[in-house]
Amino acid sequence: MSQTKFKPELNHIKLEENRTYTLAEVVEFVQKTLNSVKDNSQYCQLRFSPSDVYWLIRNMLSYVNRNVPGEYALRPLEKGTYRVRYRTDEVQKLKAAKQLKNDVKKTADYLEKLTGRRPKWG
Repeated sequence: MSQTKFKPELNHIKLEENRTYTLAEVVEFVQKTLNSVKDNSQYCQLRFSPSDVYWLIRNMLSYVNRNVPGEYALRPLEKGTYRVRYRTDEVQKLKAAKQLKNDVKKTADYLEKLTGRRPKWG
């Protein structure tokens, strides 16, 4: 049996209790952590499927989206190729307004079909 030697642990990440951190600072901490994992990964024989990688990235973005304005989304470009896309709050508001307008139109169409009259608001 061969013994594996791991590299020294990651440089200290000091998280102060009475401080808040910007998203950029958090991303930097995550990058440092992942770089440390990467540096030690030569000792790990675990393999990941494309689906595993996709869900790992998607879940990370879901966590980010719960905590930041706007939305980061993993969008497919072609088979096996994805892009991280950012949509601001303004885009989300426009999308919601368009959906509301479509819902109102559908309701008006339905009422017109039932009664033979189109409502004034639709």
